Amino acid sequence: MKFSPHLSLFVLALVLSVQSNSVAAELYRYKNEDGVTVLDSHVPARYVKNGYTILSLDGRVLEVVLRALSDQEIRDRDRTLAEEERVAKAKRELEIADQNLLRLYSTPGDVIRARNAKLSSIDGLIETQAGNIQRLESQQRQFESALADIERAGGTISKDRMSRVRAIESRIAQIRSEIQKKQQEKDSLISSYDADLKRVKELYRR
Repeated sequence: MKFSPHLSLFVLALVLSVQSNSVAAELYRYKNEDGVTVLDSHVPARYVKNGYTILSLDGRVLEVVLRALSDQEIRDRDRTLAEEERVAKAKRELEIADQNLLRLYSTPGDVIRARNAKLSSIDGLIETQAGNIQRLESQQRQFESALADIERAGGTISKDRMSRVRAIESRIAQIRSEIQKKQQEKDSLISSYDADLKRVKELYRR
């Protein structure tokens, strides 16, 4: 199929007209270095960082391009975002902790009962270990008395006897250390249960 030269020229003119209208379909509003608002078909490169507004030919705002932030503003923004994230994370963690508390305890009384049961268990272990110390100390006194009798009689104390005394002393020190750790665990549990009890009371007052 052949097109007449006149038709070809018409098509070309139509395309150029569309392209021309497309290029001129937007206006840009910005401020120059004197603070004067300028309306133009483009934004000079030196003003882009200050921000500008894209308008349609009939004056409608199509897009607002904000000015570039300074280094200090970027740091302030990042600090603000980091703080907001920290607060949001803390809130999520508190919500999860509250949910766990409500699953564990139906009433504040449940917290008290759980605390007392745990502390009673620890007290029982401490009491048992204290009894073991008394038993070992009694053995130690007996061994030391026997060694003193040997020395008074002019005898020689064997290394085996001395080792047994040192072993008892070491075991007593070890048990005392274990009792101290249990006491620290008890103090930590009391503090933890007190915090749980306070929070559960707050949740059930809501």
